[in-house]
Amino acid sequence: MEKIFWGMVGGCAVAFAILLAIYLNQTGAIDLTREPETVEETEEVFAQADELPEDIKSLIEDSQNNYATAMKVFEENDITESNKSEREENSEEKEGQLSDNNEPVRTNADVDPDRNDGHDNFLDKPSDDESSEQEEEETTQEEDKPESKKNSEYSYDLYKDHVVITKYLGNKADLVVPDTIDGQPVTQLADSAFASSKTLVRADLPNSITSIGDSAFKSCTLLVDIYLPGNLQSLGSGSFDGCTNLVTVNIPDGVTKIGAKTFSKCANLNKLTMPSGITEIGDEAFSGCSSWRNLSKLPSDLQKIGKKAFMDCSNLPLEKLPTELTEIGESAFENCEKITYVNIPSGVSEVGKKAFSGCKGVTDLSIKSGVVVFSDEAFSGCNQIKEITFPKSVLSIGSDAFSGCSELKEVTIPKGTKSIKSGAFSGSKIDEVVISKTCSVQQDSFPSSTKILYYD
Repeated sequence: MEKIFWGMVGGCAVAFAILLAIYLNQTGAIDLTREPETVEETEEVFAQADELPEDIKSLIEDSQNNYATAMKVFEENDITESNKSEREENSEEKEGQLSDNNEPVRTNADVDPDRNDGHDNFLDKPSDDESSEQEEEETTQEEDKPESKKNSEYSYDLYKDHVVITKYLGNKADLVVPDTIDGQPVTQLADSAFASSKTLVRADLPNSITSIGDSAFKSCTLLVDIYLPGNLQSLGSGSFDGCTNLVTVNIPDGVTKIGAKTFSKCANLNKLTMPSGITEIGDEAFSGCSSWRNLSKLPSDLQKIGKKAFMDCSNLPLEKLPTELTEIGESAFENCEKITYVNIPSGVSEVGKKAFSGCKGVTDLSIKSGVVVFSDEAFSGCNQIKEITFPKSVLSIGSDAFSGCSELKEVTIPKGTKSIKSGAFSGSKIDEVVISKTCSVQQDSFPSSTKILYYD
């Protein structure tokens, strides 16, 4: 640092002297061949510098500024060197000291030569690494930034290697979406890309498309037929919400989730097929699909059925729930009147509120061990069920859980059941029931004519 300082000072002094000498020599104020003989003569020469032209003065001022900067660096360095000297002195004082176990005291300045393979620094120029990472991130962001474009039919975002359609601008009834635009593959339909089209009746999507955004075809009330490509992997929430005239849909194998409201209020949906790999059906995914008739079994990998997922699918002839199922949401199958058989898998610990309420066609109910709670109104109004056997795992039966089951005559409740809430079996034809003495039961949990007995 000291060498840098004196280099800067020397440079400034030389520049200043050369410029001043050139000017004074040109004006005849001094003769460079003759050295000043006295101190007074030297002071007189520098006094004449006040009359220098502005450009020369500017250069001189710059030199002075550089000098001031150099002085500041020198002062800071001087302080640093002073501190360094103090640390070295402290370190030297400790070199001769011994620790409690008679070993030399190691200071913070000491470096074990065996550490880090003898390198003095653990990281070589870490600032350079950070700078490289930042530059790489900025480059990636620039490369991913799309160019927004438009043609006669579409607004779209053109990326380096693909295209995303953001809005359909045309008015065709029968549309074949192109697989490339501007030489790049069309891979995605953005959110609401075709929403509320007043003309679209049929749409054929290319195999290049892997993702359909949320509400992509929402409220396309004239849409009757849609071809979903075999390479599709993501089907956004509300994609076909409110497509009241949609009739046929085939969901390809790559899709593993049906999002919330994907086919909500598709009142004329008659035929829909789903792959076995579907693991989740979201809230209201098929609610209001009252004409849907072809589904008898849900996907074998299905684990979660959301709230109102199949609510008001009044013609759905569902026969069996998959064994992998772990969640049945509130009102999941409410008013599905064509369901005749319900099996609750062992992985389902709680049957949601109103999950099968109004399922008037159910005649048989099978409950696997593992189910713990039947929530309020879970099977209310299922007036064709005649017999129920609860497994040992059931601890609670909610309010009105089986109210209105007017044909229910026999029910087996295990010793471990802790709570039977108000109206749980009201309106049934149960003559006699056995429960635990520790079970909490309300006065109206059973019909007033039901005889309640207790386990020994």
